[in-house]
Amino acid sequence: MRAGESDPLSREGEGASSHWRVTTRRFVQIGYGNWLGWLGARHGVCLDEAPAQRATVERVREYLTEMTTAGLADYTRAGRLQALRDALRTMCPETPTAFIGKLAGRLFAEARPLRDLNGRLRPAREILELGYQLMQSANTEHLPGVRKPIAFRDGLLIALWACRMPRVANLSQITIDGHLKRTGDRHRLEFTSAEMKQRRPWGCSWPERLEDALTEYLAVHRPLLAARSTGNSKVLWMSQFGQPMPSASVAQIIKLRTTAAFGQSISSHLMRHIAATGLAEAYSNSSTDIAAVLGHTTTDTAEKHYILGRGVAAVRDFNAYLDTL
Repeated sequence: MRAGESDPLSREGEGASSHWRVTTRRFVQIGYGNWLGWLGARHGVCLDEAPAQRATVERVREYLTEMTTAGLADYTRAGRLQALRDALRTMCPETPTAFIGKLAGRLFAEARPLRDLNGRLRPAREILELGYQLMQSANTEHLPGVRKPIAFRDGLLIALWACRMPRVANLSQITIDGHLKRTGDRHRLEFTSAEMKQRRPWGCSWPERLEDALTEYLAVHRPLLAARSTGNSKVLWMSQFGQPMPSASVAQIIKLRTTAAFGQSISSHLMRHIAATGLAEAYSNSSTDIAAVLGHTTTDTAEKHYILGRGVAAVRDFNAYLDTL
């Protein structure tokens, strides 16, 4: 393997990767690492070749066959092939990689989840109620010390998540007076295109039902958490140590709280299944507006990955639906 190749995107500002988000870069790095690991185990001698020379049609097809035999999910195999193609296009722009893209595209088109998500779906109302229960526990139960503001924080976070379905990465990065803006007697959430997965700006009103809870969190509970640190962060969600919470911590909170309440975790991805399915079953026609609410560029993702309901017809007023949960 050639020097520096373990990180195919190491040349900052060059090639197709210069505009990629951090998560995209990490995805490609991991995917290309999987390819190198497989090559080392099956065709170790070829690691002395240039990256473009070893990615032959025969080897890529063999790589795909072994992933299939190993029982990897369709989406996993397709993702690894896409990462391989993106890495090669960055390192070796002249390399013919169309055949890899076609293999990945075919897998994505025919992919079926290995897990039965229908068995894990919970009504969105139950998740919202969990948020309310946690906030109420902070005010009615005898929780010691920092557990009281933590319970309220987790409840508000989950309630917002249930009502507006932001991705965890966006949920965790909300800043006061930045993403969270006050307009009159209401608040809004606004994210720039650079902060969104689909590179399109996205915004929504803060749920009216949660305005009073937000006021209480900002005035009572968040200051208790922030006081545990000497910093002056404007991030909305503070940890028990008064530090900004990274997306992994927010995801862990959701996982632990939903597992405790329902006996199984509900991930951010599954929550978006729940939301899109509920919207599709409540209204009629197509998923065009579902795509807009979930932050998708096209309807394909909304239709294929999130909607599990049958006989879907048209979605008319998403915010009205969310506010009646």
